[in-house]
Formats: sequence, structure tokens, C-alpha cells
Amino acid sequence: MSERVRVRVSYENIVAFEENGRRVEEIIEKDTGRPLIQTTNFPPFISPQELTQGAIEELKAINGVHIEDVPEDK
Repeated sequence: MSERVRVRVSYENIVAFEENGRRVEEIIEKDTGRPLIQTTNFPPFISPQELTQGAIEELKAINGVHIEDVPEDK
């Protein structure tokens, strides 16, 4: 099994969400095997996810999508 990294995924703006939201959701759901949890505001806030490096690279390649590492709780 691939190592997973905890990240926060966000959108640059509403247009980025409208253009790429479905694709982001598909990538995350395929990688995690679970439905995506996100807020209902625009653009939505996606709860931190534990993703494989492959999924992170796919998301980084999408215009207007930002990936930020979430530090582990100590």
C-alpha cells in the first residue's frame, strides 16, 4: 500500500471550483475509497485528506487547486 500524506485541498476561487470541483472530488474519492467531505459554502472547504503521492500529483496539475501539507498532531 502506498504511503499517505495528510493534506488540505483548496480552490483559488469560485471559478476554479466550478471548473474543477467534480474532477477534484473524483480523484479524492478514488484514492480514499470514501465520499468527499466538504462545506457547502463557495468555494467549499475540503476537510483534510490522507492521499497517496499519485493523487496529490494529479491534484497539483489542476489549475486553481492548491495543496498544503497538514502537520501531524503531536
